[in-house]
Amino acid sequence: MWEPTYRYLLAVPVERMAYLLGHASVWTDPWGQPTTDIFVRYAIPVPDDALALQTSARVEVDRALTGAVLRECYECALSLIDIHTHPFADRSVWFSGHDEANMRITHAEFADTIPAQPPVFPASLVLGRRSVAGVWRNPSTGALETIDELRLLGRAETAVELVR
Repeated sequence: MWEPTYRYLLAVPVERMAYLLGHASVWTDPWGQPTTDIFVRYAIPVPDDALALQTSARVEVDRALTGAVLRECYECALSLIDIHTHPFADRSVWFSGHDEANMRITHAEFADTIPAQPPVFPASLVLGRRSVAGVWRNPSTGALETIDELRLLGRAETAVELVR
């Protein structure tokens, strides 16, 4: 699921977007620390014609598609990870100021709209050509926090190095 989505997102020199939907799990690790996992079940690459705005520095998804994705999250208790690209970034990608302001709003709206039980969380990833960064909204504090780890599960488990 990751490779085709990754290839689609970085195939053009303008920003693209995708949604990943999955089930969340909250548990305590062996050191007593709370841990949150999101097991992605679906990848939805957003078609370019479903974007209200697409440039090399910004992307906005049409409200109808976003609404359909949010309904699916609500009806199926799914967490939502939005991914977009910064095609101009290489080994050191990070969210822009606009991205961070948008995440504060959209992650809070998601948390206010989607029932918290079973656990559901909003998160965001940004992809550069050879780098990935991620944040999620901690429901205890409401703060955006850096994602600690991204693991791709399949025939072989792969850890993806995240920019911090």
